[in-house]
Amino acid sequence: MTKVAHLSEIPSNGSLDRHAAILADIQKMRDELVSTHDTNDQLRADLHREEDRVALLVQERDRWRTEALIFRSRLIELATAMANIGLLTRSAQEIVLTVNELNNATSSEALGKLEEAFEQGNHAAA
Repeated sequence: MTKVAHLSEIPSNGSLDRHAAILADIQKMRDELVSTHDTNDQLRADLHREEDRVALLVQERDRWRTEALIFRSRLIELATAMANIGLLTRSAQEIVLTVNELNNATSSEALGKLEEAFEQGNHAAA
């Protein structure tokens, strides 16, 4: 009953204005709170999106790093193979030069003997 009695009373203009101002302030604070919550939610969503982007960048960086290590190891293998080829070429060159020297020495002797045999065969045929 006190409520009914309270509602039936007509408050004075000063207290109504003050009450309206307080309600307006409360409404303004509520609107600001809702706006702040919305901004907070948006910032949280932006943060999650950026965290996902960073995670993707880290994965890509790791992939590039792994590929770089693979390419580096392949390059070392290739450089080693090229160095081995160079060493084999040097030793092969020495062997070829030795064989050529031996071949030139024996072929001139063998050629002389062959020419003698050919001349003897020509004299016998004549």
